[in-house]
Amino acid sequence: MLNSKFKFFSISTLGLMLLFGSCEQTLTEEPQSIISPDAFFKTTDQCRQATNGVYSHLPGIFNQTGFWSVTMAGTDLFMNQGGSAAIEAIQDYNFSAATETNSHAVWRVCYAAIKDANFVINRISASEIDEEDKNSLIAENKFLRAMYYYILTNVFGDVPLWTDELRMEEVAQLPRSPLADVRAQMILDLEQAAASLPLNYDSNNVGRVTKGAALTLLAKVYLYAKEWQKAYDTAHQVEDSEYILLPRYADLFDPYNKSKNNKESIFEIQYMRSAETNQNFVVNSYYTYFFPTGDAAGGTYAGVDFGTVILQSYPQFYPTQYMMDLYAPEDERREVSLAWGFNGKPFNRGSKDDRPWFGPKFWDLTANRTASEKNFYFLRYADVIMVLAEAANELGNVPDAIGYTNLIRARAKAPLLDPADHLTQADLRAFIMEERAREFVGEFQRKWDLSRWGELVDAIQSIRQDSEDGAKNVKPHHALFPIPYEEIVKNRNLVQTPEYQ
Repeated sequence: MLNSKFKFFSISTLGLMLLFGSCEQTLTEEPQSIISPDAFFKTTDQCRQATNGVYSHLPGIFNQTGFWSVTMAGTDLFMNQGGSAAIEAIQDYNFSAATETNSHAVWRVCYAAIKDANFVINRISASEIDEEDKNSLIAENKFLRAMYYYILTNVFGDVPLWTDELRMEEVAQLPRSPLADVRAQMILDLEQAAASLPLNYDSNNVGRVTKGAALTLLAKVYLYAKEWQKAYDTAHQVEDSEYILLPRYADLFDPYNKSKNNKESIFEIQYMRSAETNQNFVVNSYYTYFFPTGDAAGGTYAGVDFGTVILQSYPQFYPTQYMMDLYAPEDERREVSLAWGFNGKPFNRGSKDDRPWFGPKFWDLTANRTASEKNFYFLRYADVIMVLAEAANELGNVPDAIGYTNLIRARAKAPLLDPADHLTQADLRAFIMEERAREFVGEFQRKWDLSRWGELVDAIQSIRQDSEDGAKNVKPHHALFPIPYEEIVKNRNLVQTPEYQ
């Protein structure tokens, strides 16, 4: 597995200065001695170690409270319990450019990663290693750079774009680039990555980027840009590959972590701990925000015994009424995403009044207190199917869109759409929006989906019963977050989004 069997080369040991003076966290297993950049990148192994350093930012980004905040708070699926002022400000749409919304952490870590990716791409390009290895490693780094820009543009819109190995003083004066320009670079990186990446790896390289991952992210970038035909054609290339929908939705989210890196997974963020030795390698604390509250006496959670593992719960979120109503009773995703009990025993209290807790999709029952090894899906085959459904519908091919949507619903045992009902394009568009909520809840996509569709305001106003302040305050510009105030102060060429000035 990438995060446990490979040396992580700490790029900071090359004497690189941190972007904007930020604090950078880089995983380093079997640390290398301090070494000049010009003395490194001499062998394929060294180039691979440096590439692993670019991967190593991913677990940190996805284990940020800030990342969870900007992707889940302030949507129509999650409500905050009131334990975090920053999350509550996002939920209530009561924030400004000077308000701490946790978005700065996303900015900081993504740009630290981009800085490292640029450096590694440049140095590997100039190396004299085997040409096939060189092209593959450069492709991995270009995918990762595109992925970091994908996150940044979904959160902030126009952002500074650079792909060269620049001095810190040059980087610190870069203006924002138009979203279209950043997307064009993402598309170029992903096209080049797809051309050089392998379809799969051996068991010692699980977690590395594949051709399928590059094509899937490329299809999503086209989808976000409303280039429907390109999105459809690119996703179709992935459809013809080796990925499958697992037979059961529950198989994807086994709470004992038996589902890692399965045949539906295209790219996931890797974590690892040893339950046998109680050793933490790379862990996250995501499950603690959703797990039922522990009882005062200890050993049980909301009145139910979960076994001998010592779990921890700081539940920040509970489901909206809208989310609870999304699922038909027979839809198997309902019992995976929501939980009224465990092992046949009902909880003695809900997440909020009589509402269920979030379900096993969010749990890690191998965790030790706050240390969880549950991976996060970034790309999986169901998303490819939903890209095909959405793009087909926007191209006016309603029958194909229904067929792809029904693939997802059939797996969930949900009632299928009937072509005889003569759904219009608008009807199906609305249904696809809801289907994505059902399928991908908790997978960091809902805020980005609502924003790209222009549906954020309507979605929040529709849950007024849960989010009265959010419904009152939300405006179209809240689809994106303001550029972090600290970055504006440090860079005179970085102009704030007008609505946040």
